[in-house]
Amino acid sequence: MADDNGPRDDITSDSDDVSMPPALLHFFESWHQWYNFIIHRGEDIAPRRTPPYTQDFVTNIIRPVPFPLDISETWYCATLIAAIIVIHGSVDENLLFKKADPYIRWGGRVLGRVLVTVGAAVLSTLSFEIIGNILSQVFSKATMRIRDQVSAILVKRLHWGEVGQDGEPLRDEDNNFIWIQDTTYPREIIRETLQGLAILATDYSVTLFLAMGNQLVEPCVARIVGPVLYFFFSIPVDFVLKLPSRLSLPTPGLDKIRDPRTLWFEYGVPAVIQFGVIIFLWLLKILYMAKAERLAMQGWRVIDPQMTIVWHLIRATAMHLIAYTAYQLVCGIIVAMRSELPQRGWYITIVDSPIVPFLVRITPNGKIFAAALLFFFHWLLRVASVLGVRLARGLWMPYILWQTRYSRDGAWTYWPLFVESLADDMSVLDPTKRVTSRVAMTAIFGLRSSWPARFHLSNVVEDD
Repeated sequence: MADDNGPRDDITSDSDDVSMPPALLHFFESWHQWYNFIIHRGEDIAPRRTPPYTQDFVTNIIRPVPFPLDISETWYCATLIAAIIVIHGSVDENLLFKKADPYIRWGGRVLGRVLVTVGAAVLSTLSFEIIGNILSQVFSKATMRIRDQVSAILVKRLHWGEVGQDGEPLRDEDNNFIWIQDTTYPREIIRETLQGLAILATDYSVTLFLAMGNQLVEPCVARIVGPVLYFFFSIPVDFVLKLPSRLSLPTPGLDKIRDPRTLWFEYGVPAVIQFGVIIFLWLLKILYMAKAERLAMQGWRVIDPQMTIVWHLIRATAMHLIAYTAYQLVCGIIVAMRSELPQRGWYITIVDSPIVPFLVRITPNGKIFAAALLFFFHWLLRVASVLGVRLARGLWMPYILWQTRYSRDGAWTYWPLFVESLADDMSVLDPTKRVTSRVAMTAIFGLRSSWPARFHLSNVVEDD
């Protein structure tokens, strides 16, 4: 659902010319500011207008809670009690953990890898799309302030611009400095050079400060946080320092697994589960896209900014999870091929180096092959996502009817439009989707350079 840059007076209904109640208007305006801040990186984008809904597409009927959420508490309690009795009896007989222990351990490893990968996708959304937006806006404002300070010095000290009676630089109606016309044009070059040098010095200072801070944090964690955790919780001292490596993206390697069958059960099954999570995220996105229409269904013809923020963040999480799953699949394919193919056969040149001999010096270690695999799995996961969403229509439609005011005909009419909204995200050639950049980085620098990457949410603000 695209936004458009319209006037800021479209928070009333054209059909009945009824203004929003003050409480709802305050809710809308506050969340719309957050919407512009998170989604559009602080740009002032006007609320998107929607066409009026017909009476056939909207209903006030309260839909029943769909399955399995409609199961009564009695059945939940009965199931829990039965599970406790079975587990208790099995433990007494020492049968459960004796026979099922390998499966329990395997399930724990699989679910652990899935949780780490999904957690990485969620953290990527929070760090890149929210914290990254905040930092980029702070940096943009700091850059503008540095430019203004340099310009003000040139105006006041070298008299390159007009000043007022108080000696302060004058600005025009657009808040730009009023410069004295320079026919020879060297002042423009000097001013931009000085501004660039000032910004470069600031960037270098911040980078140096962060590097020094990183060097100071590590010994502090080792000498203060580690002993505290060990004293109170019996957690090893080096646990905190090793935590980043423990939470790294689970990928197979030759030093861990060589058997393709074990590779499938240890790393292939998590990829299948992650794909199910991807489908669920796309369905959640469609649900919140429908919920974002709730203000429009009440006659105010604007999109709910709160629900719009939610489905944009869900969309970004799904995109990050697709990227990480594709990365894991490429690693698994390469490990399987190295394990199965003859090490002295010509096949292995596909993995270890390019087939064309003169490309070996440019892209060694199979980087082009890994890049081609990465592109293929990105495409495959996207095509499978659209197919999975289409097949889940009958199962997901009751949840949309339960959470929105759509009538049955309205929901079935708008479902194809919601699915079509996935088309832009499913494009592997669109540069803003970061697929081509990941593939190019993999072809040049290797597979480990393919992630992570920021996924900008805005479809209005140009990418920077």
